[in-house]
Amino acid sequence: MFRKNITLRLTFGFLTIVILSTLLTGILALNIFKNNIYQEKINNLKKHSKEILKEIDADLLNNITQADSDYLIKMSKSFPNLKIWIINSKKQIIALETNKESNVSFVNDSNINNIYNDFIKKSLSGAEIYDDLYNPLYDEYMMTIATPVKNNKGQIIGAIILHSSITDLTNSMDKFFVYLISALLCEVIFAGFLGYYFSKNISRPIKTLNTYALEMARGKYGIQTNIFQNDEIGELSNSFDLLSLKLKHTISQLLEEKNKLTNIISSMNEGILALDIDLNLININESALNLLSLKDSFNIITSLEELDLVEELKSSLYENKKKSILKKFQDKILNFSISPISLNTTKATGVVLLIQDVSETQKLEQLRRTFISNVSHEFRTPLTVMKGNLELLKDGMIAPEDVKDSYLTLLRETDRLERMVKDLLDLSKLESGKVDLFLSQVDINMLINDTIRSLKPLLFKKNINLKVLSKENIPPILSDYDKLKQLLIIFIDNAIKFSEESSTINILTSINDNYLCIAIKDEGIGIPQEEIQYLGERFYKADKSRNSYTDGTGLGISIAKQLVKLLNGNLKIESELGKGTKIMIYLKL
Repeated sequence: MFRKNITLRLTFGFLTIVILSTLLTGILALNIFKNNIYQEKINNLKKHSKEILKEIDADLLNNITQADSDYLIKMSKSFPNLKIWIINSKKQIIALETNKESNVSFVNDSNINNIYNDFIKKSLSGAEIYDDLYNPLYDEYMMTIATPVKNNKGQIIGAIILHSSITDLTNSMDKFFVYLISALLCEVIFAGFLGYYFSKNISRPIKTLNTYALEMARGKYGIQTNIFQNDEIGELSNSFDLLSLKLKHTISQLLEEKNKLTNIISSMNEGILALDIDLNLININESALNLLSLKDSFNIITSLEELDLVEELKSSLYENKKKSILKKFQDKILNFSISPISLNTTKATGVVLLIQDVSETQKLEQLRRTFISNVSHEFRTPLTVMKGNLELLKDGMIAPEDVKDSYLTLLRETDRLERMVKDLLDLSKLESGKVDLFLSQVDINMLINDTIRSLKPLLFKKNINLKVLSKENIPPILSDYDKLKQLLIIFIDNAIKFSEESSTINILTSINDNYLCIAIKDEGIGIPQEEIQYLGERFYKADKSRNSYTDGTGLGISIAKQLVKLLNGNLKIESELGKGTKIMIYLKL
C-alpha cells in the first residue's frame, strides 16, 4: 500500500528529511553546547587551581599539621561546588574535604586507586591533566583537574586535584535533549500535515494523468486532462494532451489505411493469406477460401498440405526467396506466388501467399496456340492447292483443255482465302468493339423475307423447302438492320449446308417475356451434345465427318456470337445427332 501510494511516499519522504535534518542540527547544537559548557568548567577549575597554588607553601606538603589541613579544607569551601585534594609526592592525600581521615593512601583504597592511579601518576610527572570521571568517594561523576606543585628548585613535590560536580551540566544536557525531542515531535506533526497536503496536491494531477492514460490504453483517444498549472506537472499535462490529440489523429489515419487495405484485400479476386514463421494463419480473404473451396480457415493448412505447398513455404521462409508455383486443383489451375516478409533483416518473419485462378489465362493461351495452328492449317490447304496448280501451269504440264479447270480451282481457292481473311477481320472488329451500330426500327418479317431472297440460290441448289411461321402482329424492334441480316444469313446458311437435299428448314418467330425469339430449325446431321459448348471457338468444326458437307472457314458461329452480343441479345443452341439443330435468337423488344 505504501509503495503504491505516491502521496504517502512523498509525505514520509518529507518527514524523513525533516527528522534527519532536525536530529542532525540538534546533535550538532548539543555537542557545541556541551563543549562550550565543559570548556567553561575546565577554565574555572584551572583558575581556582592557580588561586589555591598561591596560598600553599611548598614546605607545607612535607610537614603538614592538623591545623594546616583544616585551613586548606576551609579554603576549599570558599569555592562553591568544589572539592579539593592535596597529594604529596608519595601519592598520599594530606588534605581533602571529607569526613574520612586525612591521610589516606590510594593504594589502600582499591576503587580510588583503580580510577585515579594513572591520573595522579601523570600529574606527579609534571603534566596538567583534566577529565570527567566517576568519583567513588563522592559517588558521582565529577570534572577533575590535576595541577602539579613545584618547590623553589622546580621539583615536583605533590599535586592539587580539584573536583567539581557535573550534575548541573548533565541536567542542562537532559533539558536540551527533552526540548529537542519536543521540537522534533511538533515538527513531525506540523510537517506531516503540510507534507500530506502538498503531496496530495502534487499527486492529484498525476493520478488524473494516470486515469486518462488508462482510458487511452482502452482505446479512448483525444481525451483532455484540463490541468492548468505553471509548473512541470502543467507542462506534462500539456504534453499529454498534445500526445492524445496526435495519437487520435495517427490512429484515425492508421484505421483508415487499415480499412482501405482490408477493403482492397477483401474485394480482390485473387486470394491472399498471410502466415507467420511457424505457418500459423494471420489473415485470409474470402477469395482465398473460395479458390480453395473452403467454408472457413480452420482447414487451410490441410489444404496447403494436400497441394504439397507446405514444404515450398518452409523453403521460401528459410531461403528468404520468392517463388511461383502452378497447381491443378479440382477443375481449376491455380498459381501460388510465395513472398517472404522481411522487416529490415535478412531473416523472414512470415510469408504472404497470393492465389490466382489462371484457368482462363491458360485456356486463352491454349486457344491462342490452337488458333495459330488452325489458321496455319486452314491457310495451308488452299495455298498448297494454288501453288501446285501454278507450278503445273508454269511447267506446262497441264493439258490445254484442263487449263480452264486449273484457273477455276485457283479462283475458288482464292475466294476461300478471301472469305477467311474477311471473316477474321470481321471477328477482330467485333471482339475489339470497333463496330458501330446504326439503329433503326426493324420489321422482323420484312428482314426474314429479305434474307431468304438472298439465299434462294442455295435453297434451289439443294431443293430445300424453307417455311416461315411468323406472327403478323410482331412489333418493330430498335436494332441494326444489316447486322441482324448478317446474323440470320450465318445461321440459315449453316442450316442449308448441313441439311440433306429435299429436307425442310423452319423459321419461327414468337414473343416471350418482352423478348422476340427467332428460331431456325433444320433436319440436318446435328451436333453431338458434348461438343455444343465448343461452338463459337475459332475454326472449330464439330465433327470431321461434317467436312464432307462444307468447305466453311469455321468462323461463322464465332462471328454470330459476337453479333448477338453486340445487339444485346442471347443465343441458345439445341441439337441432337442425326435429328437436326435448332438455333434460337432472343432480342429484347
